[in-house]
Amino acid sequence: TPKRDKLNIPHPARILAVGPPNTGKSWVCGQILMRAHPPFEELYVVHPDKDFTKEWAVLGAEMLTEIPPPDAWEGLVKTLVVIDDLEIKQLCKEQARALDRLFGYVSTHKNVTVYLATQNFANIPAAVRRMSNFWIIWKINDTDAMKICSKKAGLKKDALTDIFEEHLPNHHDSLWIDRTKDSPWPLRVNGYEILDKY
Repeated sequence: TPKRDKLNIPHPARILAVGPPNTGKSWVCGQILMRAHPPFEELYVVHPDKDFTKEWAVLGAEMLTEIPPPDAWEGLVKTLVVIDDLEIKQLCKEQARALDRLFGYVSTHKNVTVYLATQNFANIPAAVRRMSNFWIIWKINDTDAMKICSKKAGLKKDALTDIFEEHLPNHHDSLWIDRTKDSPWPLRVNGYEILDKY
């Protein structure tokens, strides 16, 4: 059998893509989507301005403005749900619950991979963060936030700062943390370059 592409992340996955504006979060999510094997049969994107954003429409995504409740998912086909640029901190109680259930129940029981792309790590609910098995992080210019993010990712307090200084010099560089059980590539740069010493 051919070797699995490092961007072909085992399904179902719960992926966080966290970084400042214009770092390439949506582009990276698109790259992962295109390398999924077998491909996703259904693609939904939850975006606050679904009629304005065009980047997902070209991939044939069904655009939504709200996260559907758990009973809306049938689980019959391999499905991807992308949550892009939602103001997570401002979600109403019903939507916050739908987000929690999407990560905690729908993904694992209803054949759904979830990508959550957001600019602010602190806004991700703790339960969603804990249920995520894959993190993609771009450099955060707030040193304290980097230390908190590092600890929450299961690394040493200053590890993220050190890794970005040593290995990720460019604005669009990202660190990939694969927390999937027995992952052959738990830590990498830009998806492909494996880091061993952290």
